[in-house]
Amino acid sequence: MAQKHTVSFISLGCPKNLVDSEGLVSTLLSRGFRVLDDPKDADLVVVNTCGFLAASRSESVDTIKEAVALKDGGVQGVLVAGCMVGNYKDQIEKEAPGVDRFVPFVDYSNIDGIAEELLPKDPSPSFTVERRRVDAALTPGHYAYLKISEGCNHTCAFCVIPDIRGPMRSLPEDDLVARARTLAERGVKELVVIAQDSTVYGTDLYGSNRTSRLLHRLDSIEGVEWIRLMYAYPTEVRDELIETLATSERVLPYLDVPMQHASDSVLKRMRRGYGRARLSRMVQDLRDRVPDIALRTTFIVGFPGETDADFEELLDFVREARVERLGAFRYSDEAGSRAADLDGQVPESVKDERYDRLMMEQQQIAFAHNEASIGTTESVLVDAAAVDGHPAVARRRRDAPEVDASVFIQNDALRPGDLIQVEITGASGYDLRATLPG
Repeated sequence: MAQKHTVSFISLGCPKNLVDSEGLVSTLLSRGFRVLDDPKDADLVVVNTCGFLAASRSESVDTIKEAVALKDGGVQGVLVAGCMVGNYKDQIEKEAPGVDRFVPFVDYSNIDGIAEELLPKDPSPSFTVERRRVDAALTPGHYAYLKISEGCNHTCAFCVIPDIRGPMRSLPEDDLVARARTLAERGVKELVVIAQDSTVYGTDLYGSNRTSRLLHRLDSIEGVEWIRLMYAYPTEVRDELIETLATSERVLPYLDVPMQHASDSVLKRMRRGYGRARLSRMVQDLRDRVPDIALRTTFIVGFPGETDADFEELLDFVREARVERLGAFRYSDEAGSRAADLDGQVPESVKDERYDRLMMEQQQIAFAHNEASIGTTESVLVDAAAVDGHPAVARRRRDAPEVDASVFIQNDALRPGDLIQVEITGASGYDLRATLPG
């Protein structure tokens, strides 16, 4: 039997990109490729790029350069996929020459054929077996991302994702439920529901919003304990979704809802379709109607035209809303975006100063939330076992994987996927310490 070709994947960017990488890996495994962790040992290296921000593109280009350099060793080819292929291919060709093949989204299903074209054929005798579908996972066994749609219909001035990934396209509801059942059978305890905009799911396929209906169906799947909704658009956080968050058994009282700013003038220039009053009502509705709701959001500082007064309004909103989890970006010019041609560009030094002030304001809020948790008993999901004297790492219901806080537990018996009750005993910055009760 011929030796299997080997491939190594480097997946950059957001969880939506990671789900794409899982699909690419699955296709290659189904074709008989063997996947290796270390790129230098593989016949082929695939880099799945992120093109969302200038910093993301810089990281992607640097990673591609490193992969191409491995061709001086045993690597025979480098494939590049992801968001940079559509809009930034020229940048890659200029800054990281040596890529053997670019794989646009439309060619993902043919990744195996593209890979085989690059690698030498083995002349030794072989035999053909029936091809079987292999379902790969690039997350730990106890949680998984469930991508419910692709693309985006919004026209936010700072974003080029609709140009890169196209308009919103929902996946069939029955297919998603079947996928979730398969993940549950594999031992997945937490489903993280993602999309470019998860709150308009189904409008293209069914003529109406089906996010809440889908969440209710997922809520009935045995084996899944936590269901977490990410990437909600503020104008779509309405009564039906709020009621679903409040009353479901497994859908967590957690919502990731990127707000981007709180100044009416900046939001208008961003083309977000709402103002501060709408954000304040949304936050208040969630706090009033969803017991123990945990909110996560992101803001952009230094957007073109952002004045000192606009930024102060953002800080005032942050103090008012007291969102538990907050990330921030310094605005970066995205070629092809509507914001690239706006006047009032903000100096980099001002962006840095505003970013630091925003994160210091948020730090006080996050630390106060943590201090209030000390002495409480909470459910946590273990992500990593204790090793070499380091504690086990877990998360509360209010913390999403990879982006939110951790709970550290000194207990050698805990294993990834354990869902347990702990007593919060202390805080370490954004993270917490805990022990098992009794």
